[in-house]
Amino acid sequence: MSLKILFRGKVLLAIIIFTTITCTGIIYTSIKSLRLDREHLALLELSKNIDLEISHSRIYLDDYFLFDDTLKKSAVLNCFTATNQYIISLDSLITDKYKGDREQLLQEALESVYTQAKQLQRKISLFVQNDAIDFDIDILNHYHNFQLDHQDLLKKIDDYILHENISFKKRVFTLLLLTFFLLLVCIFLIHRIINSYNTIEKQQAIRSLEVEFKERKRIAADLHDGLGSILSSIALFIKLIEKDCKNNTENKSLIQVKELSEIALENLESTINNLNPSILNKYGLIKSLEILCDKINDIGEVSCTINATNEDMKFDPNIELNLYRICNELINNTLKHANASNLDIEIQQIKKTVMIVYRDNGIGFNPDLISNTDEEKMGLRNIINRIESLGGKYKIDSKKGKGVEIMLSFKL
Repeated sequence: MSLKILFRGKVLLAIIIFTTITCTGIIYTSIKSLRLDREHLALLELSKNIDLEISHSRIYLDDYFLFDDTLKKSAVLNCFTATNQYIISLDSLITDKYKGDREQLLQEALESVYTQAKQLQRKISLFVQNDAIDFDIDILNHYHNFQLDHQDLLKKIDDYILHENISFKKRVFTLLLLTFFLLLVCIFLIHRIINSYNTIEKQQAIRSLEVEFKERKRIAADLHDGLGSILSSIALFIKLIEKDCKNNTENKSLIQVKELSEIALENLESTINNLNPSILNKYGLIKSLEILCDKINDIGEVSCTINATNEDMKFDPNIELNLYRICNELINNTLKHANASNLDIEIQQIKKTVMIVYRDNGIGFNPDLISNTDEEKMGLRNIINRIESLGGKYKIDSKKGKGVEIMLSFKL
């Protein structure tokens, strides 16, 4: 349980780190985008207001000359006051927010516009104070020069905004690449965590099986040396009693005791063999399965075959024992429930993977029903539990009346 909690904690931590950094990047991008949009709009708006005020001054000046509207004198000068305020605001925005080569070009263009506006303001102020009655060509030239400088300012503002947008897009793209790289790192870390968890779980399962194997071996040895010796001694004494009683009337009770002791010895040998198959220790997995199949073939009801790419395949004793038990349980299921006439077992080793394919031509079953409480499926559920404890994989292909094919694979 603690291992699962640790595993989930590490995965959750990796997900939280990735989510936090990604959300931070999204928030930063959004705030930066909004700030740039506001600043760029402010640049364009101030520049537009400067141009509008100068245009208004020209219109008011035309009204003054054409209609002799003296009220336009102050309006003309007010336009230049507003123009100077907009220029100061624009200069402050450029000075405070931007510090670079392009910002320097913007300031130079703005200074040129400011100079033209001041010169134009002085000319018109003198012109209005002297109550002139017609345009001075010099004023028209100043208006023209102002328009040229203002157009240059607009061009530099547009170039600057374009450059800033491209630079921002590059930063966003870089952020996306970093986020993608971080995603790959998180996936890699989670993959490593999962692999470590699976490895630890597999090692624990293997250690558990090793402990089980050693304990079974110890119990088998204790039964053989303890109870086995006692039963053998009882059988020996029964034979001695039989010799003493050979001339007496047949003792039915003695015969029953003899039969019971023989049954007890057979059951004990079967139990010992089940705990620690001596045939497996002597012949190995493939040969032991072939001997088992020969016994089944001798009965004559089911034809059993073993196909192995290499009969000398050797595995860890614990692995061999579990593979033998799995095959043995599959054979028992076929004999008890399948009503099959043929069963076939294929065993092959590909590098460090053992593949077992088990087939029979019996009545088959629905694999989806393995999880129910039917006692007939208990053996198969035990097989699946044993396969999973070894870290193996399985695939069951079966239908009613179509036999069964079970594919198993184990990493050595």
